[in-house]
Order: sequence, then C-alpha cells, then structure tokens
Amino acid sequence: MWFKGTGPKRKLIYNFKKGVFPRVEEMGHTTSADNTDFSIRIREISLTDAGTYYCVKFRNESPDSESVSGLGTHVSVTIQPSLPVIIGPLERALLGHTMNFSCVSFGFFPKNITLKWFKNGKVLPSSQTHVVRVKDSNTYQVSSTTEVLLAPKDLHSRVTCRVNHTSLPHPLRVNTDLSENILVPPTMAIFQQPISEDKINVTCKVKDFYPEGVRLTWLKNGEVSRTDKALTPTRNKNGLYSVQSSTLVNRTGQTEESVLTCQVEQDGRQKATAKTTFLVSAS
Repeated sequence: MWFKGTGPKRKLIYNFKKGVFPRVEEMGHTTSADNTDFSIRIREISLTDAGTYYCVKFRNESPDSESVSGLGTHVSVTIQPSLPVIIGPLERALLGHTMNFSCVSFGFFPKNITLKWFKNGKVLPSSQTHVVRVKDSNTYQVSSTTEVLLAPKDLHSRVTCRVNHTSLPHPLRVNTDLSENILVPPTMAIFQQPISEDKINVTCKVKDFYPEGVRLTWLKNGEVSRTDKALTPTRNKNGLYSVQSSTLVNRTGQTEESVLTCQVEQDGRQKATAKTTFLVSAS
C-alpha cells in the first residue's frame, strides 16, 4: 500500500489489493508472481497532494499486518503564475508628464516570486510591490507599479514587466508600447491664397501631432461649415504626423469681414484651434 504521512492520521493513497482510487494508477506488472515494482502515478495533481509518501509492505495475514516501510518520498507541488498583465492609464498623457503602470500575475505557489520592470531593456524602479494570498485559495498574487516620465523619444519606447518563479523554466514577460499612451497636440496655422478677385483658398496646416487620428472642422463666424473626417496624415521622420485641409471661400456679395476658424479634434477628446483668419470683403 501507499500512504501519505505517518502515524494514525496517515492517508491511504493506494491499495494494490483492493479499493477504488480514481486518480491513481499502477505502473508495474503487479499481476506477475515475481513482480517487485509497485510504482504508482497520480493524476490531476493539486496543492493538497504535497507531502511525504510511503510505500508500506504488509504480511498476508488475517488481518494483514505491516511488515516494513520505505523511508518516504517527499513530493512538493508548484503552480506556475499566470502571464503578467500590464494595466496602464485610461487616457493618453502629454510629453513631460508622468504615467503610472501596474503589473499583476496570480495563481502561483509557493509564495516566493520576483517581479521587475524594464524600459527598453534597462531596469525601472518599482514601488508598492505586494505578494498576497488569493482569497479562498492556497495560491498567491503579485502586483507592482512603476512610473515613467514621458519624453519625445518614448514614441519608440517599450515598458516590460518580467515575472520569475521556481515553477517556470524561464521568466514570463509582457510588453506595452508607450506610443499607446502618448498624446502630442498639434501646432496649427492658417494661410490665405487669393485665387481670383472674389475667391480665396484657405489652407489649415496641422503639424507634429500624435496619434494620427484627427478630425478637422471648419467654422465660419462660429458656425460649422465643413468637417473633414477622412484625412490621411503623413508621418514625419520624428514619428509625429502632419496633415492639411483647404477650403475655398467666395467673397462675392460680402459686405463685412468674416472669421474663419480651423479646429482639430484629436483622439476623440483633445481639441486644438488655429488662429482665426479675417477675410476682408471685396468692396
């Protein structure tokens, strides 16, 4: 028979003679008269299976009596941590601002674990790193935070959370690109170019912004006159984007000055407005 533990509270794991043990199967040829191999395999291992197991020989008597016990085989159980998850800010931040990132991994055992932060391969300082026991479970969870000061070069930077545990053949890593968290407002300017005596072509240039998705709206005297939703920005060498839009203004019949405004909505939230342009009447 196989037992887990010793003494009166030891637990029967397998009896080669009788009984039903759903998770345990024989490994040797126990039906052979000369068999000496009484190895077993236990399936679906859990943390409760950790402990010391003893192979015990019995005499065929009535009742069977214990003859000799093995020295015991210690079984330790480890559970791998989940793939780490990086949680970033809900909104993009401007360059020069600090962003907080959190990393979480859970479901591991034993408790000892290491978590490190990296930016482009260089170690980042971490704060508030905690390892706690998961409620109603014998497993643990690790969480940690780090801060990153956003700089222009971070459009091409990557933050990595690395977790290492005794159960892992190699550390687990997860990355996030800082470009997903950066907002660069555009610089804007309006230019006039007369086409004829009564027509002016007005161009709005929107330069050096990020991310690329923008919506441009023209307003005349405060009222929306046109919205460009399908603009295709061009990417600059520095990783920022630029785009321009033009509108044709007819001055025929105007008797007073008009104010034309170019307004850009960026990332669904941020708005930037170009300097207004005064269009003097032909008269």
